[in-house]
Amino acid sequence: MREIVINAGSHETRIAEIEGKRLVELQVERQDSPSIVGNIYKGRVDSVVPGIQAAFIDIGQEKNGFLYVSDIAGAEGTGDMMLEEGKPRAKTRARRARQQPIETMLKKNQHIMVQVVKDRLGTKGARITNFITIPGRYTVLMPTVSTLGVSRKIESDEERDRLKKILRQVRPKGMGLITRTAGEGRSKADFQSDAKYHSKVWETIKSKYERMKGPGLIREDLSPILRVVRDRFTADIDRLTVDDEEQHDRILAFLENLAPQLKKNVRLYKQRRPIFDKMGIETEIAKALRRQVYLPSGGHICIDQTEALIAIDVNTGKFTGKKQLEDTVFQTNMESAEEIARQMRLRDMGGIIAIDFIDMSQEKNRRKLLRAMREALLSDRAKTTVSEINELGMVEMTRKRVKHNLVKALSQPCPYCEGSGQVRSVTTMTFDTLRKLQSLFITSKEKRIVLQVHPDVARRLRNENKSMLDDIAERFEREIEVESVSDFHIHDVKVLRARNREPIGD
Repeated sequence: MREIVINAGSHETRIAEIEGKRLVELQVERQDSPSIVGNIYKGRVDSVVPGIQAAFIDIGQEKNGFLYVSDIAGAEGTGDMMLEEGKPRAKTRARRARQQPIETMLKKNQHIMVQVVKDRLGTKGARITNFITIPGRYTVLMPTVSTLGVSRKIESDEERDRLKKILRQVRPKGMGLITRTAGEGRSKADFQSDAKYHSKVWETIKSKYERMKGPGLIREDLSPILRVVRDRFTADIDRLTVDDEEQHDRILAFLENLAPQLKKNVRLYKQRRPIFDKMGIETEIAKALRRQVYLPSGGHICIDQTEALIAIDVNTGKFTGKKQLEDTVFQTNMESAEEIARQMRLRDMGGIIAIDFIDMSQEKNRRKLLRAMREALLSDRAKTTVSEINELGMVEMTRKRVKHNLVKALSQPCPYCEGSGQVRSVTTMTFDTLRKLQSLFITSKEKRIVLQVHPDVARRLRNENKSMLDDIAERFEREIEVESVSDFHIHDVKVLRARNREPIGD
């Protein structure tokens, strides 16, 4: 059972994909920070940086877009192209290395048409490309290149050959065309209809580009909900459920022209209980924000994100098995392979990922585990590469993404631990507080002070470490009153003047 569930709020839209009653993907878009992926802009070159073969392009947004030389149509070496995540790219590193230098292609204040392929992440501006793509139902038009392509998810060689033959016949002259997964088994007439639609859209885009005087938006992609309907709602999705009547009507109207046969699979949710709560999705989201994820057998995986990579550790946990150690380890590893693949899609993890499986002695079990890992990743729309299992039982892999991962989208770094997941211990904070008092008494002549600290630190200063506090008070000839503050964080320390309770120092 595969289902798309849409929670359409006035300020936030959440779109979940369910497989076998389990959440596998979640898209969150808020009104105050909408995604601009797919939008087409008229850009102005703000600066060219030969050292990194890239340019910063003013697209009328808060931050400039970032354009690599390999994402500029017409660069030498781009004639022989491959499709990477639906985007054209030179097939080999050698060809990419022979590309024309960016400083000979772009000049400051030059105008260029670009499209956003990756949203702004942190301090980085949006990643943009000059390879424009216009999605349709069955095909994607690439007006700046002449490449033909077929979705890698269409595996039949016979079908791929049939589709390529149709593409050659229907594509607009001098332009490229890619068959989407939804195009499998469709007739030539379907592709002709798509091509006609593409041509009209491209003419409108070119016309607006010529009329515009400066940087700005030329064409905005569909709303998140209609984008999902266009890109993901295919015949292999059993049902699409939405909890808003207005959005339900829009989806049906959109499908009337796009794929009327799918209208019967659209359902309006009318119950008072929130849809994500009713379907258990809220619980799944909460689990996706945790460091530990438990496996059916009792084992678990731990997911830790660093600046450079994501580390995933597999543990047997409470699972002791009923047979030999190798069987216990193998079962835990196999369960974790499936769960890791799901968590990567759900959390939208990207970059380098190091997975520390439990070491197995039998080579056949290693092969089975690696095969299971690769099979579990087949349903992932993001591009992944998986290495062999090394002698330490580790697998290194990469995964590409275009937006903030789920943890970053739904949370923020702790202001105390700054995202490390660690805070100072009670003992450390007690000694830090005593040192702070000594430093303060050297510069301040205040005789009576009130020391406000976390309750656990206050207890230590009144009991185990009272002699140390008394020694400081005697040495500096001060009176110190320790005050416990229940809503203080463990790191919080305040020193007040006893006479008027004004703070002293920081």
